[in-house]
Parts: sequence; C-alpha cells; structure tokens
Amino acid sequence: MKTIVLHGSPRRDKNSDTFAKYFIEGLNETVTSETKHFYTNNMNIRPCQGCLSCADANDKSCIIKDDMQEIYSAFIEAEVIVFATPMYWGYITAQLKTVIDRMEALVMWDHFKGKTFIVLITYRYHCESTVAFFERICKFFDVRLHVITCRTLDVDTNEDIPISSRKKKLEEAYDLGKSLGSIY
Repeated sequence: MKTIVLHGSPRRDKNSDTFAKYFIEGLNETVTSETKHFYTNNMNIRPCQGCLSCADANDKSCIIKDDMQEIYSAFIEAEVIVFATPMYWGYITAQLKTVIDRMEALVMWDHFKGKTFIVLITYRYHCESTVAFFERICKFFDVRLHVITCRTLDVDTNEDIPISSRKKKLEEAYDLGKSLGSIY
C-alpha cells in the first residue's frame, strides 16, 4: 500500500504534523504502508498559471517543471492521500492550496478516481469552508473521504491548546488509520 502525506503547515512537527503522525501510526499497525511525506513549505512549487497546457498536452502533464513533479508521481501511485493542515483565515494554508491548484493536471488523466483522501485539520475558529471544499470535490471525482477536525483553541480562555493534549482527537486519527489499514 502506498500513502502520501501533504503537510500544509509551515511549522514542522507542530499540531497538524502530529495529527498526521498518529494517523500513519494507526495505518502501519494493520498494513505495511510505504509513506512519502511532502512538506509543502520547503518545496519549490509555483502557482498554477491557468494556461490549460495540461489539457492540450498529449501526456496531460503540467508545463511547469518544479518540485510538483515529485508529488504528481507519488500521487498517481498512492491509494491514500493525507492532507494535514492548519487553518489560516478560515482556509487551508497557501502552501497546500498551491499544491491543490496544481493538481489540475492530475484531473486531466482522471487520477483521482478510487483514491482515499484523509483530511486532518487543526483550527482555532473556523474550518467549515475547507471541509465543504473537500466534500464537493470528492463526490465529483469519486474519491473516498474521511475528515477529522481538531479545534486548538479554548474558547473560554482564548488560549491555544496543543494537539498533544487532545488525546481523543489523536486516538480518532490513529483509529481511522488502523481501520483503513485493515481494508487494504
């Protein structure tokens, strides 16, 4: 089984990375998964230019040659795609949004069909727009979707809560990985 993790946070080893770590640990408990991690903040990925070269090219490839090529190859081979991201201004990070926009070339070859998307979101105030986005695209592209959100703000004290103290949410991510692993 092949899995990729698209880490959207510019801060490594913080809340969303920890969330993904628990999911992968659960997955590996029940299946051997070859997992590739992509830390989008450290990658050289240009924004989509909307040129539609991917639609016109014989091989349906993106005309921009950058680090996105690594993600394309891994995405095509993977059964499970994990999107791990905090929310900035009510939406995924710019780093992860740039990657998702560049997936237009994958749509041209129908490389989404049959995949499983795991969306792990850490947020302070709102996450509904991102959840709704994934729900829309997954239905359209015949993708199995699992979303787990974790609020990392105590609304009573306005204090941040590290995900490490949100044991039930981490267990939920672990259990999801474990249950998916038993399917593959």
